[in-house]
This record gives sequence, structure tokens and C-alpha cells, in this order.
Amino acid sequence: MSLFGQPFTAKCLKSGITVEVQEGQSLLQALLDAGIPMDYSCEGGLCGTCVVPLVSGDVEHNDEFLMDDEQETRMITCVSRANGVVELDI
Repeated sequence: MSLFGQPFTAKCLKSGITVEVQEGQSLLQALLDAGIPMDYSCEGGLCGTCVVPLVSGDVEHNDEFLMDDEQETRMITCVSRANGVVELDI
């Protein structure tokens, strides 16, 4: 799967903002474009700076940072994608 494959939707529960992530766009970029402040550094899925709390959704974890058990409750926004809708606690 391409790191920037199929579009998906991110519902940001704390901010009340829903973000449409386009093909060819990272979730990180979509969040920044929507005015949601995000910390980030490597943009390659290695450092974990852009990690967000995951509430629900089918996530394609393309990072090298999260351990298997962490993938159930977190998402790296620079490289990971979702299938359909993902809910984030941001």
C-alpha cells in the first residue's frame, strides 16, 4: 500500500473538526491545513513526534515507531493511513 493511498476521513473529537485526507496527502498535512496545531519532526514515521491518540478506526500503521500494543491506541500522522473513518482524541 502506498503511504499516500486512498482518501479517508479523520474525526478530531476534542476540536470537533472533521478532516478529509486526500490521496497523495498525509494526515499530518491535512491536520495542519485544517488549523490543528501539530508537533512533527522527521515526517518519515521514525521519531514519534506527531503521534496522536486513536479512539477508533482501521489504521494502516506505516511507521517504524509504535510497538504492536501501542498501535491499538495511537497513530503516527505523517505516514499512517486509515480505511474509511478514524476517530482521534485531538
